Amino acid sequence: MREQPHHTNLLTEEFFDKYYVKERMSYPKIREMLLEQGHNIAVGTLYKYAKKFGIGRDQSEAARNLDPNPLNWDASFMDERTVEAVDGFLLGDGNISSSNDRKSGRAQCNLEHEEFCRFMMLPFALYRPEVKQYKASSMKSGFCWQGRTRFHPDLQDQHQRWYPLLDGEPFKRPPDDVRITPRSVMLWYLGDGSLVQCGDSISLRLSTDYFQDDSVEMLAEKLKAVGILCHRNGDNRIMVEARGIPAFFDFIGRKSPVKCYQYKFELPEWRFTAKRMRDVANDLGVSYNRLSYLIKTGLLPCYRASEKGRPRLLSEHIENAKELIKVGELY
Repeated sequence: MREQPHHTNLLTEEFFDKYYVKERMSYPKIREMLLEQGHNIAVGTLYKYAKKFGIGRDQSEAARNLDPNPLNWDASFMDERTVEAVDGFLLGDGNISSSNDRKSGRAQCNLEHEEFCRFMMLPFALYRPEVKQYKASSMKSGFCWQGRTRFHPDLQDQHQRWYPLLDGEPFKRPPDDVRITPRSVMLWYLGDGSLVQCGDSISLRLSTDYFQDDSVEMLAEKLKAVGILCHRNGDNRIMVEARGIPAFFDFIGRKSPVKCYQYKFELPEWRFTAKRMRDVANDLGVSYNRLSYLIKTGLLPCYRASEKGRPRLLSEHIENAKELIKVGELY
């Protein structure tokens, strides 16, 4: 590189340390500043001088160089609500990748539905996400929607929190302080949850088989701590039992925030209001056997999902039971 004397005197290591490293100015922005000062120096020249000082070699830095309005790496945009979203994002369909020098990270997801992809990127608005369509033979439609943020140190902090090193390589592992909140669990369910129907019985499954066994046990315990009955099954997935489904949807909400996954929330009303005989007997303080006898003989009506389905008691049936207690038929 042929060096111009005025370039050599101006474009020093201290110059790049101040404007490029500390003030996070891109090369186009530095060029604009220099033009205002009367120096007509091309972006390529700035890059070459910076490279001579070992500055601007990383891929994420290179992307920033092309951006006339880069993110401010000296400012943090991460707050508790965003951490909640990060945890739900990473429990489900999202991931965070790290730059080559591990100074910054970016959040990314590849999804079937554009609506869901854009929704998943909403919590990362301050990191300027983009959503684009790409060909994907693995998808039924032949393409997928990719959402990804800009690189930022905040997201590298979350990468380190979620991706500890194993044999020198990062692997995904939910941290001990993973947030289990209505927002994080809702994002988790949208990304990796499903309803499983088997005859009249139903359960809710969270696909966690890509996590280590102890991590899944930890997640199940945290769900139980907020009142959701569940367990880790033999496939290393979390199963929310039928009795736990009302509490699960009371926790995250009963309406999907995206139309494409509304079917994951469509359950008959009786699933939320009907009670089992054992629970009703305990609530009313009466004999389970006597309650069962009255139902079998038709003296106490009940609800059944099918002809041979298990008896369930709705609010009107429980009121009938209370009347039977008053007249001495149920005790």
